[in-house]
Amino acid sequence: MAVPLPSLQSLAHRARLAALISELRPTHFQAPLTRLLAHRIPTLWTLYRGIMRDAPTDMIRSHMRDFFRARRSIREQGDITRELRKAHARWDVFRKANAGDKHLQAICLRYSRMIEGAARQVKADAVFEAELAWHERIRTRPVLTGACHKPTVFNGPLPRLRPQPLHITGMIVWRRKARMRRMARQDDLQEMTSFLEAERTFESQLAKTPDAKSFQRHFVENLSDWRAPIAEDLRAMRATSNRERARAKMPYPPELLEQIKSARRARIENKTRERERERRGEMTNRLLRQMRKSPPAHKLALMSPRRRRMDSIARGVSEVGYVAKVKRALGYKLRDPHAWEVEIGSPERRRMLDRMAEEIERENTWRRSQVESSMRAPTDPV
Repeated sequence: MAVPLPSLQSLAHRARLAALISELRPTHFQAPLTRLLAHRIPTLWTLYRGIMRDAPTDMIRSHMRDFFRARRSIREQGDITRELRKAHARWDVFRKANAGDKHLQAICLRYSRMIEGAARQVKADAVFEAELAWHERIRTRPVLTGACHKPTVFNGPLPRLRPQPLHITGMIVWRRKARMRRMARQDDLQEMTSFLEAERTFESQLAKTPDAKSFQRHFVENLSDWRAPIAEDLRAMRATSNRERARAKMPYPPELLEQIKSARRARIENKTRERERERRGEMTNRLLRQMRKSPPAHKLALMSPRRRRMDSIARGVSEVGYVAKVKRALGYKLRDPHAWEVEIGSPERRRMLDRMAEEIERENTWRRSQVESSMRAPTDPV
């Protein structure tokens, strides 16, 4: 069945509808919307300048400047429209507040104080984070230990650092892997050389047979050309191996030796000062680790609870008082065996201390007698 063609009136009606609908289609710009003058001129010359002019306080003005700066990279039309509506709404509030609206003026002042407090908090957080970062850098900074790395094929003479910098570790690891790759490549090249020699021998023997026809001898006549790239690679590998052997025999520079010796002296001085602080009563990390230790398991299983407690007490650094008594009982060698005598005072002041002790004892005896007499006294009947 043949389909009838549409009439002229129908075609004209369709054309009118198409013309009306085409105007409603979204326009696809070749450039982002934010680059068009139809967007930039109203936004910058009207909206932005109006907000900067009508902002109630400098804090709000600075905040709105950051508001626009943070949204400069937006490209989606929907996002741009949403942010422009926010800016226009705030501009309306600013204009009404400047016109005399008391309620909006109070809101703007409160908003300004809130922005100011947030800005102070951001600055405080930045200072705190910078301080934490500085402490972390100080905590993890490489420190000379006084030891040294012996020269090897992977590294020359180096001072030993703790923690070891990553670039030194990466250099040594990379050279180890490169050496392994180079040795594998050298084996492959030597195998290729043996293959070339086998091919040359095969061609030579083949040419001597009576049934052999004339053929072009690639390996017999051009063997040097085949070997040239292999020899070049082997020459470069031998040069690298020579540099490695020279690196392993490199002597320590005098400046490095002096630096290592200075680090050893500083280490001894630091440890000496640490021991002095511990004897004065400071609890250091080293002392904590020492006091938390215990005897080996096979010895700890045979120790009594009293012996375990004495061992725990004797791990302290004190050499006076009860700790010194425990150490002498366990057979420890004390640095100053007569240090405990400080507790009973010097000989010239011992008589005064004895007199004070007698006075205190008499006072305590008198007070006890007063308490006992008050307890024996009869009470009045109620």
